[in-house]
Amino acid sequence: MTQLHESITVKEAVIKESEGFRLRLRSWESLSPKGLYNVDFVQESLDEDGKVWQDSTYNFHLTRDELVKLSMALATV
Repeated sequence: MTQLHESITVKEAVIKESEGFRLRLRSWESLSPKGLYNVDFVQESLDEDGKVWQDSTYNFHLTRDELVKLSMALATV
């Protein structure tokens, strides 16, 4: 995993977890430019012991307004 600057606060949540699969969300505000947020959707494949054996990260940079639009769109699905 990439080491982030010590002043960055990363917020993380598990969106879905089931046998063999987990979807995590990681986000933080960029140091520069201000007002831009990094959003990672991390898809993890789990083995029979629940350990990650493969993962894919989908990374987006969004403004606060774009995050609100994304949240509202997801709520309508």
